[in-house]
Amino acid sequence: MVLANVLARDTIKLGLAGVDKWTAIEDLVDLLVETGKGFDREAILAAVRDRESKGSTGIGDGIAVPHARTTGVAEVVAALGISKTGIDFDSNDGRPCHLIFLIAAPPHESTKYLKALSAVAVIGRDAGTIARITAAGSPAEVMSVLAEAGGTGL
Repeated sequence: MVLANVLARDTIKLGLAGVDKWTAIEDLVDLLVETGKGFDREAILAAVRDRESKGSTGIGDGIAVPHARTTGVAEVVAALGISKTGIDFDSNDGRPCHLIFLIAAPPHESTKYLKALSAVAVIGRDAGTIARITAAGSPAEVMSVLAEAGGTGL
């Protein structure tokens, strides 16, 4: 599975600025709902908040992956928020996050869910890919960078 299978151009938000971690999460959940990828905003938010309360999903190197299993989606879906200035996500390395990948999956989709999370971790190992995604000028360019990066190696 490639991250591009769960992330779509219409679920990429460029210019996420002046927001905190919780606002960023809400913005990305709203994007999933507005695009029809999620159908129960409150269920998705509650699940992501619950997961985040157990420990920050800021994985370091400028990436955060708020995620949860929830009945608010029918399949594994993702939204990406890009912040040039960075958002404090309480990351282990203490650095702000520029790429916030929100991943939601129904409870029965364990394998696809874990593969989507792994795909983001692969991106995190490539500083060049992180920089290119952060600098992208359009959702189409983001998708192109992901494709060039081998679709995250999965």
